[in-house]
Amino acid sequence: MLRGLRRRVGSREEPVTVVKSSRVHETVLGIDLGTSECKVCLVTAAGEVIRAVREGYPTHSPRPAWAEQDPADWLQAVTRATRRLLSETDSVAHRTVGLALTSAAHIGVLADADGFPVRRALLWNDQRSSTEVADLERDHGDEILRRTYQAVSTSWTLPHLLWVRRHEPQNWARTSRVLLSKDYLAAWLTGQAATDPATALSSQLYDATVGGWSPELCAMVGLTMKALPPVVPATTPLGRGLTAEAAGALGLAAGTPVIVGTLDSATELLAAGVLATGQGLVRLATAGGVECVIPEPRPSRKLITYPHPVRPLWYCQAGTNSCASAVRWGTRIVGGEGEVPFATWDAWAAATPVGAEGLLFHPYLAGERAPQWDPHLRASFLGATLQHGPGHFARAIYEGTAFSIRHAMSVLPTGDAGEAPLAVVGGGTRSALWVQILADVLDRTLVVADAADSAGGAALLGLVGLGLAADLGELAAARTGRGRRVVPSTANAARYAEMFLVYVRAQAQIAPLYHDGWPTPA
Repeated sequence: MLRGLRRRVGSREEPVTVVKSSRVHETVLGIDLGTSECKVCLVTAAGEVIRAVREGYPTHSPRPAWAEQDPADWLQAVTRATRRLLSETDSVAHRTVGLALTSAAHIGVLADADGFPVRRALLWNDQRSSTEVADLERDHGDEILRRTYQAVSTSWTLPHLLWVRRHEPQNWARTSRVLLSKDYLAAWLTGQAATDPATALSSQLYDATVGGWSPELCAMVGLTMKALPPVVPATTPLGRGLTAEAAGALGLAAGTPVIVGTLDSATELLAAGVLATGQGLVRLATAGGVECVIPEPRPSRKLITYPHPVRPLWYCQAGTNSCASAVRWGTRIVGGEGEVPFATWDAWAAATPVGAEGLLFHPYLAGERAPQWDPHLRASFLGATLQHGPGHFARAIYEGTAFSIRHAMSVLPTGDAGEAPLAVVGGGTRSALWVQILADVLDRTLVVADAADSAGGAALLGLVGLGLAADLGELAAARTGRGRRVVPSTANAARYAEMFLVYVRAQAQIAPLYHDGWPTPA
């Protein structure tokens, strides 16, 4: 399955001091297939991060609001990142004894009888399936909610599959297997396909009430049960470990164990030590949002509900579609011929007053999830004048994404997020300004979680799956509250509270335009 690997994509890494040692330490790799890049993280048997490396891959948008990726690009990025990380780490002092996987939710790979993708994979933020969503909601909405605990929307694999069946019958006819992105990677690594309950639930083909794939849900898209992988616990080792081919590509030993893993949102909770009812976490990544630990599942048309890796806990999630992706978009738009360096962008925003002197941004570049669940929404700047410059647009995007997270939080039942400081994770935490704006907008103390990301959380699952740690909850609890505290400014919080009311009112007034004859590309 190495066939088709191609294209060189830009890379970056996180600087970490490598300490030489005469003692050999067992380590585990956590591999995260994110929405815009993969991250490979090396973790000690005690759960401490040694080093992390990132590799990006392209997202293709053949039409507005479409988003898809070539699975071959994932494999190439994982290969490059792993080899680079291992080559830059003291191999005498550290011996990699296994790896564990995580990925973004909902991303289905349609594979043929030989295991090769029949088309690019649709991402969770692809909006093309709105008609299929409407049809599924009309005919099966209550049943889908009852069985999966979630309402159907354009984020889920179920309507994606229905879209392919309707619009690409030739590709549908060639499809023998449907795997989620993490599980496609696992099949390439080990030759064996399997998934975990949370990832299976993210497909909207899994019946949470009975704990297995649903014949009734599969029938809604004409899918046979044999097309889906077995469902196993997230700490399960797969097959006989790395195949000789995959091991050679990564630079590891054949037979190295591979742990099936789970969703990136779940492994982030582990890495940040968020595992008590009422604890919460905010994500500043490609997408944004908030996650809160709950004692039992809560079916909802406004929230996403998944099993927590530490059972019997669950967590609910109110997600937004565009967060760091909106910032990256802004750096390209303002940069003209090329992207503005992030440090420059951040400095522009920092030099601009609170409120961006009246410039307001709605970050609906790819529709929106909570609280609107509306694929037709589009982004907008309001209040622009001749006096506004690049810094105002940079600050307005930071503020607008923070407002979208606050708006998403409004669908959480009172008390879910508790009163304790919220952990904050994701690439956006590189900007101290953005985190401060978020604290001010939410009027909540935040803790920038120390070395907490989904790849590191996956490695914690790997430690348990490999028998290097006995209790997942204890591993995660050791990380609770670790990190830099960010306290909101009383004055800024009051200013943002006024602006948020305008943000919500403006969104409500503009939204009908996108449903009533808004011009779209031919």
